[in-house]
Amino acid sequence: MKFYNFLLIITVLLSSCKKESQTIVSDDFVTAIDSLKLTSKDIKKINYKDIALDAKTNAIIADWQAYLTVANGIQNMVTPDFTFFNADVDLFNSTIKDLEETIPEAINTQPIEARVLVLKTMLLKFQEIESLKTSTKKEKLIAIKQVLSAQSNLNLQINKKIEKDNQVIVKPY
Repeated sequence: MKFYNFLLIITVLLSSCKKESQTIVSDDFVTAIDSLKLTSKDIKKINYKDIALDAKTNAIIADWQAYLTVANGIQNMVTPDFTFFNADVDLFNSTIKDLEETIPEAINTQPIEARVLVLKTMLLKFQEIESLKTSTKKEKLIAIKQVLSAQSNLNLQINKKIEKDNQVIVKPY
């Protein structure tokens, strides 16, 4: 009789231990899935210099539709809404191509062309990382930071160009 009681106690202990370990594994799996999802808090933690366009640039940028579309897509990226990058690949690619080809004449300089090229590259890189199912949260955050920094650098260069054009420097004879 003692043997049966001992066997019963061991069976109960082993079965209860097994149930707990299954629960822990499923909880870890749920946390792992949640940790891959990007939130607006994660994106707001990104440290970069956010440079906006001056009011003086509005007249020049107003006709540059490709830039406005890209800027809107980047602004939505902070929420995080990546539909600009994922919705229609052909539309995304044509917008990126137009961004490079339709720079307004008033600001069409080599430094601005270089910043547009960098922005285009970072947008394409982010789109590729976003479309991959194997990309990690850290990779996405790094790519988002690169896109935001590239846009800030382009805005800074446009602001510099407009400011320099508005300067009146009197040269002595």
